[in-house]
Amino acid sequence: MRSRDDGGSRNGQVERVLQILRDLTRSTGVERTELAERYGACERTIRRDLEALQAIGLPVVEERDGKRKRWRIAYHDHLERLGNLLDASHYLALRMAMGQAAALSNDSSTFAALEDLSDKVEQVLGKGERERLRAIERCFLSLERAAYRTSAPDVLWPLVTAISEGRLCQVSYQSAADAPPGKRFVVLPLRLFVHSGAPYLLCSSKRHGTILTLNLNRLRALETLEERGEPPAGFDPERWAGAAFGIFGGGPTETFRLRFAPGIAPFIREREWHPTQALRELEGGAVELSFTCARSYEVSAFVASWHSHVEVLEPESLREEMRELGEWLASTYGKPRAARAGAKTAAGKRGRRRADARSR
Repeated sequence: MRSRDDGGSRNGQVERVLQILRDLTRSTGVERTELAERYGACERTIRRDLEALQAIGLPVVEERDGKRKRWRIAYHDHLERLGNLLDASHYLALRMAMGQAAALSNDSSTFAALEDLSDKVEQVLGKGERERLRAIERCFLSLERAAYRTSAPDVLWPLVTAISEGRLCQVSYQSAADAPPGKRFVVLPLRLFVHSGAPYLLCSSKRHGTILTLNLNRLRALETLEERGEPPAGFDPERWAGAAFGIFGGGPTETFRLRFAPGIAPFIREREWHPTQALRELEGGAVELSFTCARSYEVSAFVASWHSHVEVLEPESLREEMRELGEWLASTYGKPRAARAGAKTAAGKRGRRRADARSR
């Protein structure tokens, strides 16, 4: 026969601890002596049970009630502490995150969890507070989520899963230069991002031996494979983004120095054009913008977009490119269109006369 102190059988101990757990959830708590009497165990055994509950992380606390000590689970205290950490800005951040993820909402269990959490927060708030939060939420407009909505769900969501699990994917991709149906190859998806209103996939390809940037709207098909892969050694997405002026990174980097005229300088000063940029004030209100990144057509397009308000100081290769562009512009637009058409007609007539003379 077991003694009263040994706590009974193993099954009896488990049953007792579960019942004690139920008693501790009462708002008034319970005394240790009361638990001992209720479950036919000594106080030492009950103390071990309480310590076991504390050891697994339950907020079991002992409080003094006059001369007596009562035990309870301090869930409400922890919830109140959690509530103090949350304010309207956290709720709005949650709603905005859900807005960004709207393209995934039909298939994502994560989105469903966010939606459930948002609903529970709203239930706790009063009607007036809910209306105030919705009014603030309407002040923000996210344009990036529209870009993701243009992507096929059977491509976008599998990519999210593949990135999180490190799985390889076989893609059918039709670039602007490819004839239908495009090309098929295997990639390791690394990151999704939006640039200039279009969704892109950053991925590595053994076939191409480099990091690729694929437009999601040109992905014709995608199959997630069982095989897993590892990013290229030393790959850092933040460093990659820092080395790109727009979306095309990789390759050797070089430093660009651009001088902007005084009239346009305020627009250059007011934003960040590249993470590595530095500004230097020049005489007369002009400003010099310098940055280091991989060479791409995006830098050339950026410079050309400022027309006569910018001068390339470095590198010399970009100065040469702008000189060639200037020559083409001068030859194409140097004369009025009617004059150019007349010149072409006259040249054509001279050519025909020469041809006729040779044929005779």
